Amino acid sequence: MNANELLNELRKFVLIKSGLRNIDPAHCKVISEYVFQETKNYVSETTIKRFFGFANTLHKFSLFTLNSLSQYIGYADWSAFCKERENHIPPSQSIWQTLKLKGHVITDVSLIATKNNSGVPFNHTANRNFFYPDFDYFLRNDYQFTTVSAQPGQGKSILLAHMVEHFFYSDHALYKNDIVLLINPTSINTVIQHGLTLKEWFAQEFKFESINELISFFKKNPDKREGRFVLIVDGVDEFLSKTSFFKIFINFLYSIEENNFFKIVFGLRTNIWINLQPIISSSAFLTKNWYNGLFYDIDILSNVPPLNTEEILHTLSRIEEKSITQNDVIPPLLKQFKTPFWLQIYAKLKDDNFSLELSDPLLCYELINYFLEKKIFLAKKSTEKIFLLKKISESISEGNKGPRVAKESILSFINYYPDAYEELLYDGILVEEKRLSTAIPTEIVRFLNDDIYTYFLFIQITECFDYKPGKEFFEYILKNFSSKTLLRHHILNWSIRFCINRNEIAELKNILKLPFTNEEKNNSFDFICTVAKYELSKSNSKFNKQSIDLDFIDILAMGRTMSTLYKETIKNISNNVLNEDAQIMLLVIECNIALIDIDKASLINAMQLLKRYYKRLNELFPINPYDLILYFHNSLINKPYDGKTLEDKIIKLCQQIDQSPSLKNAELTTAEILSYRMVLILLFARKNYAECHRFIMAILNRYPNIFYIRYSVFSPFLLLHLGQTYLKLNYYKKAQRIIEFVEKITESDYTYYTKFVSVGFSMLKANFYNCTHNYEQAVVETDNGLKMALQNDFKIYEIALLLLKIDSLKHCDNHEGVSNVIKELLNFLSTNKISMPDYANLNGGEFEQTFKVLKSYKT
Repeated sequence: MNANELLNELRKFVLIKSGLRNIDPAHCKVISEYVFQETKNYVSETTIKRFFGFANTLHKFSLFTLNSLSQYIGYADWSAFCKERENHIPPSQSIWQTLKLKGHVITDVSLIATKNNSGVPFNHTANRNFFYPDFDYFLRNDYQFTTVSAQPGQGKSILLAHMVEHFFYSDHALYKNDIVLLINPTSINTVIQHGLTLKEWFAQEFKFESINELISFFKKNPDKREGRFVLIVDGVDEFLSKTSFFKIFINFLYSIEENNFFKIVFGLRTNIWINLQPIISSSAFLTKNWYNGLFYDIDILSNVPPLNTEEILHTLSRIEEKSITQNDVIPPLLKQFKTPFWLQIYAKLKDDNFSLELSDPLLCYELINYFLEKKIFLAKKSTEKIFLLKKISESISEGNKGPRVAKESILSFINYYPDAYEELLYDGILVEEKRLSTAIPTEIVRFLNDDIYTYFLFIQITECFDYKPGKEFFEYILKNFSSKTLLRHHILNWSIRFCINRNEIAELKNILKLPFTNEEKNNSFDFICTVAKYELSKSNSKFNKQSIDLDFIDILAMGRTMSTLYKETIKNISNNVLNEDAQIMLLVIECNIALIDIDKASLINAMQLLKRYYKRLNELFPINPYDLILYFHNSLINKPYDGKTLEDKIIKLCQQIDQSPSLKNAELTTAEILSYRMVLILLFARKNYAECHRFIMAILNRYPNIFYIRYSVFSPFLLLHLGQTYLKLNYYKKAQRIIEFVEKITESDYTYYTKFVSVGFSMLKANFYNCTHNYEQAVVETDNGLKMALQNDFKIYEIALLLLKIDSLKHCDNHEGVSNVIKELLNFLSTNKISMPDYANLNGGEFEQTFKVLKSYKT
């Protein structure tokens, strides 16, 4: 036996002694402990991992290790084990079975290496059986060569490992008699460490001087052949990138004697295949014997398509140890996971106790950041690599097939740091391709992943502004990237993450204040909430309990969206903030949310906390919000409350505002926004419409241009409230002008408004049509509003709109419709276990009796 055979024998007996049929990295610690208990010699877990191929072996195993393991299985030492195994005479077997056993030993080691290099545990990876018929066709027909070609990270090595197990190793394998020899860098490095050439190694292992000699032998002795000999060569791209090795490889292809039983499979990256394809095309022999396969894509030179949704969900379910459906994963992440290597990054993040959910858009960016940290920022030659990547991203332009650059344009940069550039290619950051559509074929360079390109594009912008993301920074993004594009969306999200990471929160207000589109503002607001929640969960974040201040509260007040994410963010930050004034503001916002959700428990809990700050509330706000909230609380629990004293305070505040000097919109504070909003809702609920109108006019006197604010939802709220007030005062033409004005500003793409505002606008229009006796149109508008309210769980609006619809249908004499909507309303209240507060009713006086009856009805 040679050294490799003896080592494999020792591995087999160590497994038997340890009671293991198969082994994974977790078993190595157990084996280390067993060896120590048996021999009192300590062989480390790391050494055991190297011994079984779970870690790279850069040197031969020490005699101490081999002696200890030999003693563990009952021998005096390694020498005694070797001597006994040399004298062991195996049962007679055919030359084919002998070769098969040799191949099996080598393939086993290669398979272990492939499985260990998989970031996702191998048994969690998708079994890509789309390729099975293709591979089977190649084996059964008279082709000698085939390739599995793909970009880095597409999972070609894992695919080949699955092929080996399915066709040759599994219990139900189709071709158990075939010899399969899988060679990968682990196998080759082992040969090199023993000072052999591949030809010498093949002769030593298989007792044939060359592959051609083996082929000739079985052609002359067909009776000794019991199947096919399948040679699979994978992961040798680094060797083939060197000219000398590439020539040897080409000569090897030309030298293979034509036959029908020796099959070769090459796992290649597309950049190697680019150089190999012209050589094959120019040879009639190679062209005839080369099988491209059904899935070969001539544009990208690959026959490994991206993962499909079913394959992605299969792997995620294994990683998460629960069933994952398409609804659990946001679409951008599902798209990212089409490249298997992102699943590997996700699996590693999960091992690091990463807390983000698959439904969280931040996960896409954290995956990219984690990958670049490991591959670039913490790698060797990081400075050179970062320099190259920035220069390449700066030079790239958007072509018909995505962002790319001619290699000749960046050759001067490449020549500065050729080794770093080669490593970027090998690590799968950059890709070289041929552009054949031009008069003279040229080489082009692109990032393997567009998201990585976007990241380095973003880094370029931060450098241009000395890492200071101020107004000019966001104006640059606005000017240089087209609206409603994925690129600008990603750049904005990287900017948000950058600002929150550095705790430069005030700069985020620029996104809302500059003329980004409404969709971008809403998406950005949601992403701000997402990143803030995540940063608070980290132990070393600059955005933390101590650093959260009123700037962040300002943003939350400017973008009140009432989404689930918004509520979670408010709650999360409220539980973590140490700044007392910020805590107070958040508690007031929590109370607002509870009132809209008609959530008595949450309201009472927030009020109890808020009451402790009663004195400070008087100092922070123009009117104490606790008094206002208490009124709504009593309305929710149907407790009588004399609001006369509170109304007197409001009238006094109204006079103060009215008599104050005019101010610019920028001077409007969050405390004012929160107070004014509750005051107006309270006056409206108490049906004091005249005072409601006076209060809005006082605000207008203090802030003459307030209706022209396009960066806060307070402006549209004020407009909608004024419109509803005009309806109650029978100023229908004025209400109509408000509707037309809101229609106009919401058509302007950069006006910031939310779904909550949209539902409020539908309610204003429905009420207008109701007041002007256009009841059929009122029903249409209530249905539009109800659809949005239901989708976004706006409970107070659902009740208000259903009440409006009942009133409209009553005027249409649609008694059946009225009955159905009443049932719908009562069912809604019963299902959600909520009451129907007075402030939910926007209908006129004649509806009061109906409202009282409905309110008193117990389901």
